[in-house]
Amino acid sequence: MNQLITITQNENNDQVVSGRELHEFLEVKTPYTQWFKDMCKYGFIENIDFVLVSEKSETNNPRNPFTTIINHALKLDMAKEISMIQRNEKGKQARQYFIEVEKELKQQLLPQTPEQQIALLAQGNVNLNKKVEQIENSVLDLTDRFGLPSNKAKVLQKKVASKVYMFTGGKYSNAHKKLGGKVFKEFYKDLNNRFDVVKYSDIPLSRFDEALEYLDMWQPSFNTTLEIRGLNSQTSFDFEA
Repeated sequence: MNQLITITQNENNDQVVSGRELHEFLEVKTPYTQWFKDMCKYGFIENIDFVLVSEKSETNNPRNPFTTIINHALKLDMAKEISMIQRNEKGKQARQYFIEVEKELKQQLLPQTPEQQIALLAQGNVNLNKKVEQIENSVLDLTDRFGLPSNKAKVLQKKVASKVYMFTGGKYSNAHKKLGGKVFKEFYKDLNNRFDVVKYSDIPLSRFDEALEYLDMWQPSFNTTLEIRGLNSQTSFDFEA
């Protein structure tokens, strides 16, 4: 393909076009500085779509043979849009040229050998795994903010009830009838303090297993245990001091 307009690569590996060269190719009558200012009204942003470039230019003045002029390095997308905006044959020709250049560049980037294809697939798999991990972390962070879901909260409730029944000697024991509420209250107070929450359902989902482990190890206070023993004088109750 013949080179209609020079395309170079900047330090960020972007393909760029000289604004002044494009202006000349399009045969625009308006002076470059004013023309470029008009083009920017279409929403192009400096340092995103283009960068300002200072260049030296020869003059006819022997005392001052060079002067500095302002140019711009345009990304291909901007160059294509500007070409289309001209609404003339030269603009159409330039835009089609940029499209063909992009096609060639994309073709060059495609893996040619089996080794390159395998490497590309492997890289894609790595990127996919990273994306999945990011999504999983985001979901976990979101669920933690809302505390335990209802099904997990119910599991914890049932296990707490079983634990309290065990300590009080059963749901229908004398101790449970008189102290069951106190033991429940004592446990939930300890649990909330342990996990620094207002209520147990605010415990982060990521710490649910930790809450179950805490429940397994928890025991009523010494004084409460003595009260239970006294009320269940006929019930065998093992207590670890």
